[in-house]
Amino acid sequence: MEADETCAVNKELPVVTFALVADAAAARRLRRVTAESSAQAGWLAGTWRELLDLAHRAYLLPAAKQDWEEVFEGALRNVPNAFWRQSLEIAPEEARASVLTALSEILSSTEPSSPVAWGDLAQLPSRAGQHLSDLLRLVEALDGQLPPDLAAIQSVMRAPPGDALHLIRVDHIEGHPHLSRWQQALVEKLNGDSLSPERDPAGTSVDPSCHHEQVALGGEAAAQSTALGHLQRALFKGSASRAILDDSLQWLAVRDFLQEAEVAAGMAQELLRTSPGLRPADIGILLPDSFEYSVAVHDAFGLAGLLTSGLAVDWWRRDLGLEWLFHFLYCRQKPAPAMALAICLASPLMPWPREVGAAMAQQIMGGEYRLDFERVQGRTAQRMMMLLQEGDRSPETLRAAIREIPGLLGDDEAVSGHRERLEGGLRTLDGLLESAEELDWRTLRRAVRPRVIRSETPSDFNLEGVTVWTEGQEAWRPVKHLLVLGFARGAYPARRGAGAVFSEPDLEALREQLGLPVDTPARQTARRRALFRRQLGAVTCSVSFLSPRRDASGSSQGPSESLVFMAQLFDGITESESLVCELDTAQGRAQARSVALASPASSQPPRAMVASHLALERDLIAMRKDAQGNPRPESPSSLETLLVSPLAWLLRRVGAEPSEWAPEAPDAMLLGSIAHKVLEELFPQGQPIPRADDIEAAIPERVDDALRSMAPFMLGQQWQMELRRFSRGLALAASKWREILVQVNAEVLLNESWLWGQWSGIPVHGQTDQILGLPDDRLLVVDYKRSRSTSRQPRMEKGYDCQANLYRLMLETGGLKHSDDEALNQRLKQARRIGVVYFLLNDQVALTDSDLPAAGGIPNWRALSPDVSGQAMDALRERLDEVQRGIVKMNRVDDRDRLKKEAGIEAYALENSPLIPLFSIADEVEGAQ
Repeated sequence: MEADETCAVNKELPVVTFALVADAAAARRLRRVTAESSAQAGWLAGTWRELLDLAHRAYLLPAAKQDWEEVFEGALRNVPNAFWRQSLEIAPEEARASVLTALSEILSSTEPSSPVAWGDLAQLPSRAGQHLSDLLRLVEALDGQLPPDLAAIQSVMRAPPGDALHLIRVDHIEGHPHLSRWQQALVEKLNGDSLSPERDPAGTSVDPSCHHEQVALGGEAAAQSTALGHLQRALFKGSASRAILDDSLQWLAVRDFLQEAEVAAGMAQELLRTSPGLRPADIGILLPDSFEYSVAVHDAFGLAGLLTSGLAVDWWRRDLGLEWLFHFLYCRQKPAPAMALAICLASPLMPWPREVGAAMAQQIMGGEYRLDFERVQGRTAQRMMMLLQEGDRSPETLRAAIREIPGLLGDDEAVSGHRERLEGGLRTLDGLLESAEELDWRTLRRAVRPRVIRSETPSDFNLEGVTVWTEGQEAWRPVKHLLVLGFARGAYPARRGAGAVFSEPDLEALREQLGLPVDTPARQTARRRALFRRQLGAVTCSVSFLSPRRDASGSSQGPSESLVFMAQLFDGITESESLVCELDTAQGRAQARSVALASPASSQPPRAMVASHLALERDLIAMRKDAQGNPRPESPSSLETLLVSPLAWLLRRVGAEPSEWAPEAPDAMLLGSIAHKVLEELFPQGQPIPRADDIEAAIPERVDDALRSMAPFMLGQQWQMELRRFSRGLALAASKWREILVQVNAEVLLNESWLWGQWSGIPVHGQTDQILGLPDDRLLVVDYKRSRSTSRQPRMEKGYDCQANLYRLMLETGGLKHSDDEALNQRLKQARRIGVVYFLLNDQVALTDSDLPAAGGIPNWRALSPDVSGQAMDALRERLDEVQRGIVKMNRVDDRDRLKKEAGIEAYALENSPLIPLFSIADEVEGAQ
């Protein structure tokens, strides 16, 4: 179109004047100022996003394509040997975001007409040159496709003015806001299209651009003679002049952000009380861009009865729908992690009561991997349990499973929104699986990864409430008094480092060597400092800076780095920290102004916690009864816990131990249980001792069988090294145990069999690992321990071992708990002598109280004193007498070391609950009782 035709078009089309501002807060302030002085039609104020949307509508442009993410993902993967290749495999979302940010920044700094003309890359540092070269290849792989923001600009740039419904004249103050080269080009295009010599650009006798400049550049509202006025004019400007510090400024140190909110609410109340004519709207609150501060201020000011204006509260909720689906995929990929299965069972979206789900989940986390189908009722619940139990090897079976899920979910209306999100995730998975040839579990889980649901409450902008701004927001109305919260290190201005792709020196090199006007951290910091200065410039009377000494996690932190610049502006200040009044001290509170203080009151120290023995005045042994009303039997492990810690014994007895969830890991107890299972199958009862070659060949299969039922997670790839080490050690232990069995001519009579009996007047029962028959009617009770002899031998030598001895007592006073084999029962009853032996799997040592002649040549057979349990049984009788009288003795603070030294016992029971060390008794208290 020729120039005269453009002018003709411009004469005919209406023109909207658009005042471009930094953010919504600045737009709100500019609209109010303009409406109060020069209201008119055809004038708008808004942000860059609003301008771009307005331009798209004005030029009748179609909506942007929706396939950008798919196109970008394909291009990223089609650039060979790019710097993001490994990161894309490890952290795909983070890698995509970083590369997209860098690409958009680089493209935005080029000429829109030639976005890939970047100059000679050889003059750049090697890292920057390589990264820029890879981005250039990415642009080529995109084949003309641009990031959505740039594509939107490009579509307007290419639109002829004749296609527009109306034209737009952009009123922009340079640098406010900061614009990229593409954004500047769009502003020039819009202004060029709207240019007409015959048209009055303002359309009114009063030009609102004067208000725009006032709002964009800010001002100094306080009197120049005050400390606040000097701060507004000189902060960050390197001024050599100094002023006298007065009551218009103060810096207060508080404990944390919660106390900040309470102090700020009290200060607002105090200002209103002591300043006649002051309105709540005249008080401003400046907050960091943090949801913690928003929630804290919302709560504190609400309790104080103070209305706020402009506060947006960001409430966070768990995404229960996608959270369940995310873990459901883990359940279908076998072996399934126990925690994923527990999370699915406990979800409120399931078709069973929540308490049933919680019980099943705790059962899983307790080590019982089999799903308990008997706990749930109905076809729907049974089918959902089956879906959690099944696994997938093909997309078809997983797709069929996810299509069943909507009809199996619970109908609790309280979680209907989460159910909708779950169903949306199911549709996403169904689309991914439709054409999939194999299961890509990582991609599937990435597609339904749960995120925090942010239910942000819309800001209530009203005339009456206390004015609230945030750190990254322009002041939307002036105030008389400002309270700056979160004045801590890293804030005011907020620190932003360079991106993951280009470092700050890289960005500087791009500017200097290639002339690309890319943004740098230093320039960003300068703009944030200017914003902070404009925020302070909207205050007329006073500013109070509140500095939290600790962050939300409780870690200590210092004040904002801006405090150093502020201290340089005032006379008599040699150290910046001397400006700060500590509200935790009486001197600081006396110096602080407008702080609401509680009335003086005498302090009351907290009640001293005195740990003492419990006297419950009831038989704690008889407390547990069976269906016939008889006391339930005690186990050897229970009695050993009683020996170490009566409180730990009681807490377990009443079910008061903490139920903790943690990721699965092959801890000592689990590996010990697996080893027991494997040894039981390697040495079956009633069968001849297997040959050495048979044991070696059987170990892999036996270990796999045990893992499938007891620890399926260890079959995963990440545990293969640990599994190989465990299998090698177990094979060596099995081989050594076979040699011992052969040399002592032993016969395996029983494996993992329940025994019962009586001891000291109470019933006892337990499951022994193995019972061996020896010549001359002798028996050996075997207990496998996955540890070393150095941890078991000292306690046996000191006479403090009791577990195996209790099994011996069961054989002597009772026998097999469940057995119809009369011959075997008779053989156990007629045993001439019963010995005990511990086989330590980690160093293949056998510790016993029996000196067998046939074992004399066995290197690792150690026969200790015949009495390895005397001291332990005496101490147990004393403990038993105490608990039968209702007395539960607390541990002493030195029990761990004392038991190790005097009894050779590793006191693991002391770790069963945090209540045990909390209520331990000091030595001097113990001696006084």
